[in-house]
Amino acid sequence: MTSPALTPRMTSAWTYPKATPGLWFNTTDASKNGAVLVGGSFQFDTTANFGFYVLNQSGQILQQDIWENAYEGVFWVKVSSDGAIAAGGGWLTSTYTGQLRAISVGDGSVLLTQSTGSRVNQIAMSLDGSILAAGCGATYSGSGQQIYLYRLQGGAYQPLAGLTSADNSVQSLAMSADGQWLVAGFYPNGSSPALVLYQITAAGLVQSQAWTIPVGNAEPEPKEADVRGFAREHRAALTHRGVKVESTSGGAYVKSVSMSEDGSKFAAAVSGNNGIFFFDREAFIKTGSFQWQYALSHITTTSCVGLSADGTFLVGLSNSSDPLVGQAYRVNDGGIDGILAWSTPVEYWPNPSNHILGGEDALVSFGTGEPQKDNTLTPGHYYVLDASNGGGLGIFDTPAMNWPFQLSADGSFAIGGSDDGYLYGFSARGNWGNAI
Repeated sequence: MTSPALTPRMTSAWTYPKATPGLWFNTTDASKNGAVLVGGSFQFDTTANFGFYVLNQSGQILQQDIWENAYEGVFWVKVSSDGAIAAGGGWLTSTYTGQLRAISVGDGSVLLTQSTGSRVNQIAMSLDGSILAAGCGATYSGSGQQIYLYRLQGGAYQPLAGLTSADNSVQSLAMSADGQWLVAGFYPNGSSPALVLYQITAAGLVQSQAWTIPVGNAEPEPKEADVRGFAREHRAALTHRGVKVESTSGGAYVKSVSMSEDGSKFAAAVSGNNGIFFFDREAFIKTGSFQWQYALSHITTTSCVGLSADGTFLVGLSNSSDPLVGQAYRVNDGGIDGILAWSTPVEYWPNPSNHILGGEDALVSFGTGEPQKDNTLTPGHYYVLDASNGGGLGIFDTPAMNWPFQLSADGSFAIGGSDDGYLYGFSARGNWGNAI
């Protein structure tokens, strides 16, 4: 194992905003070459001018989409590989309507505005941005969908048939590069599927196969382990406010999904000590079963999974049973089982980003931390690891927890967001240990 103490310290190239820190930055993304960076602001139980901000590598604003007097704000952002399209989704009103927006980075024109029946939890895009999908929570308003799907036509996103259901809440989405396959992970209601694979046709979503977590793997996670997942900040918060929510099994649920570039492989991170489930698409369509499961020992929950572009290995992020310690680890596909390549302990719990693999799958990046306790900020870190051996290439300290830390696909730049109210930009210059 690699000790975090041996990891070289990075410095940031810039912060945004330039003066007084603002609201939490809950989500970030980067274009393939790192030239276009996006961050979204969000804060629980707060009404403010939230939005998502498109920046260049100098930290200058290219475009911004401001949601005036919004409730809680932008929970997830996404940018197309070429940096031409940016999208954001989240909560809009305290009466539990959400919003999904997409803009052109070139001229700021609005490509999509969609009111949703609940919070937008994640957004997925095809590589060129021509197909866009958004996953939402359970519909509290009595209208809306759990998956919204669009195709870019004539300078705007046109709706396709998505998923309309009040039974499940979509936790995570992943799409193939060509926009033909979509996998969705759910917080299920009772025996409802926890994962569904869809084919994206000219008309919209067509379900190919569904999967329910095996009963023997349905151990729930500890309450405190769910940093910003459904149980802590979505379902529990709404229950506290007197809003009716769906009943639950009280067991495991899918927290994160990831898909290979061609859509032939995908993986799911399941809450609690259940670890990662790996799927082969063709076998899954025939049998409805996973290929293998890998659970690292001494973990309390797995928050995120990232699958390599070719589907040959994955990286998982888990909370350790040791206090204030997390684990990042690589598991190679062995055909009928997963083979652990390395495991690296990190300070504080690791939290998910859009992708945790970057630099053509040679690098791993993520943020760590825990929510504030008794109105006191707890510190966090950004990590860059070597995907081949788990060695620490760079670490950056912040005074508050971090959720997103996104590397560009080419590994040249990264953007992180923090509960301290800043976005942070990092330039690798060929060496993440000397990043600025």
